[in-house]
Amino acid sequence: MEIAFQKALKGWVERAEKITGKNKLEIEEGRKYIKVIRVNDALHRTSTYCFINKVNGDVLMAASWSAPAKHARGSIYTPGKEGVDEYGALYLK
Repeated sequence: MEIAFQKALKGWVERAEKITGKNKLEIEEGRKYIKVIRVNDALHRTSTYCFINKVNGDVLMAASWSAPAKHARGSIYTPGKEGVDEYGALYLK
């Protein structure tokens, strides 16, 4: 990953953790996407929070534990438009 992407991702994770409240977020890097996993107080991995496209930084909703849904919900490069709430990526309007 390039340095600009890593910096944007770190900032996005910090902002998203504030949105989730008491849950922490853990990232798992894959070939095309970064999986963001919600971790509860007891350090149990509870669900896939969202996916992040490694090419353009788009935030994607999780279709399942291991696959993203289509269509971007936000971007890691746009503070204030993270595309997530306390439960995960936002639904399209």
